[in-house]
Amino acid sequence: MIFTSMTFFVFYALVLGVYWLLRGQAVRVWLLLVASQVFYAWWDWRFLFLMWFVTFVSYMGGIVVDRSERWRKPALIVSTVLVLAMLGVFKYFNFFVASAVSLGNDLGFHMTSHVLDIILPVGISFFTFEAISYVVDIYRREIHAERNIAYTAMYISFFPHLAAGPILRAHDFMPQLRTPKVFDGTEFLIGIKMFLIGYVYKAVFSDGVSPFVDAVYQHLSHYDNLSVVSATVGFYAQIYFDFCGYSLMAIGMARTFGYTLMRNFDFPYVSRNITEFWRRWHISLSTWLRDYLYIPLGGNRHGEWKRKRNLMLTMLLGGLWHGASWNFVAWGGMHGVALVVHKRFAELTRGRIKGGVALLLAGLVAWAVTQLFVTLTWIPFRAQTFGDSLQVLGAFTGSREVAGAIRGPIPWAVLLAPILLDTLVVGVATAKLRARRWLPQWNPLAVAAVFGLLMALALCLMPLKVTSFIYFQF
Repeated sequence: MIFTSMTFFVFYALVLGVYWLLRGQAVRVWLLLVASQVFYAWWDWRFLFLMWFVTFVSYMGGIVVDRSERWRKPALIVSTVLVLAMLGVFKYFNFFVASAVSLGNDLGFHMTSHVLDIILPVGISFFTFEAISYVVDIYRREIHAERNIAYTAMYISFFPHLAAGPILRAHDFMPQLRTPKVFDGTEFLIGIKMFLIGYVYKAVFSDGVSPFVDAVYQHLSHYDNLSVVSATVGFYAQIYFDFCGYSLMAIGMARTFGYTLMRNFDFPYVSRNITEFWRRWHISLSTWLRDYLYIPLGGNRHGEWKRKRNLMLTMLLGGLWHGASWNFVAWGGMHGVALVVHKRFAELTRGRIKGGVALLLAGLVAWAVTQLFVTLTWIPFRAQTFGDSLQVLGAFTGSREVAGAIRGPIPWAVLLAPILLDTLVVGVATAKLRARRWLPQWNPLAVAAVFGLLMALALCLMPLKVTSFIYFQF
């Protein structure tokens, strides 16, 4: 079920209505657990067995880690290896086999392979990371193992976040399962508002851009350089509104059930350096990689060279997490290099730029350079092959020549207006209000009227076709 489909609206309304009619936290958890299994089975019921396998492994691993001093570390290792092995088979088996065969042939060996017909289960990268963090949190003694497997299953499969996050942390979410939920009208309306904003981000802004972006990227050789550059700028907006929209809908839905999920985006396109960008973009993943990979590797300890190594390994694996393709590895590697360079640059220039005008100009240049870099790194993320990535880069440099290329009608307003409104108006205004540590007291009726008017206008502009979220493929 896609969040923007009528089928999902009916499903969500039924579950929400029954949920608040029930009494008792335990029975509500069971309702949400059953609803989550139905939600996931709607994609393909066979993949339920994979999610149950991950749930059982993390549940048993957590109990052994919690109860046994002797078997704590072996249980952590075994449960992590089992979960990662399952992820490896379904997401990376064909990629690694094809890469090995290609390397062997390049070295002069005559190798062939039989690719398995494997369908990638929806959300597998997200719920496997959650399973790993659950056992690790128990190992670090941040939480105790859950004795009721239904609660562990609920943590892994809670349907608002199941398909594409935010990635939950056991020590944040598990205590909420046993906290009795009392209906709060204000919190409920905030949740509905977040859901509707996310809906507009996805169904209006992202889906409004996607036809142009998809048409150009599917047939790069048919379009001239300006069209290719415009489509890349469009993807810069599309992926943000698509994924931020999903996250807002997920967080809003969870809130209507009385649960709090972590914020996943914080206006990343206002960032003035790549380090700030990763503090604002896909926050649940970047903090997960920091806490469960970068820091265990050594983090900032043990010298400068090892810090750079740990940062590069983290970003390379973060890129590979997104998909079984060298394009994603390249994307992660470029961000890793940028983070290393920025940290060194920040050390060399700290305190050297003084004065209001100089700081303002430096900030504008830093913002422009950062966003140009982010836009260029979205190229391998969106392109189908490495060759396609080179074609798009050629369009940016002007070195690409395509005979008979056409210039499609470029919908500049659709490409730029939403992202400029979100980033330069809402994002900058929000940053200023936070800096001043106050928020204006708006009239609630005026806010509701403006919000309702904008929502009605957005819905009138919404494409009728329901499309899947980009991050469902990860």
